Amino acid sequence: MRFLISLLASFLFGGSALAQVFVTGQGGAAALSNAAAATGSPPSASNYDSKVGNSFNAAVGYHYSDWVSFEAGYIWNRNRIISSEVTGSNFRQFNQNLSQHAVSGEFMVYFRPRSSHIRPYLSAGPAWIRLSNEDKVGFRTAVGIDLMIGSGWGIRYSFAEMMSANPFAAGLRPPAQAKLMNFQNLFGFVKVF
Repeated sequence: MRFLISLLASFLFGGSALAQVFVTGQGGAAALSNAAAATGSPPSASNYDSKVGNSFNAAVGYHYSDWVSFEAGYIWNRNRIISSEVTGSNFRQFNQNLSQHAVSGEFMVYFRPRSSHIRPYLSAGPAWIRLSNEDKVGFRTAVGIDLMIGSGWGIRYSFAEMMSANPFAAGLRPPAQAKLMNFQNLFGFVKVF
């Protein structure tokens, strides 16, 4: 048991004398999940279709060790939503442009030490999301890679997914039962101090 505790402590806090702060900025594309619903009495159907939009992510983090880090970030994306509702012979369609803002806190696990120029990672954590003038709690996960190029600078690529309650699906008539998934494909920089 003592061995396992020592191993866990070295994994989490090993190299803490070399702990480092980092910042990152990324831009890219975001796509939201779609939803649909139908009922038979009275016959009606509804759906919404989201278009790929712009996305931005800025974060500051702390490398506790070669393997474990924490990152707090701000995420923004803008998407166009096209909603359609049919009841009997009545059809209604409307468009809206939506901005989503979120703040997240994510634990990161790296798969190679900081001395490596190529460092893939996995991150996950809670997010506070503001969408359509509503505040939601969500969960964000990401996979990515840092490609360090020298003097503390690197290139970062990540693919992230953020899941939350879905105000669009609930607002359809008839309402749809679906979580809102926000998929982000991001490319940018990382700077380690």
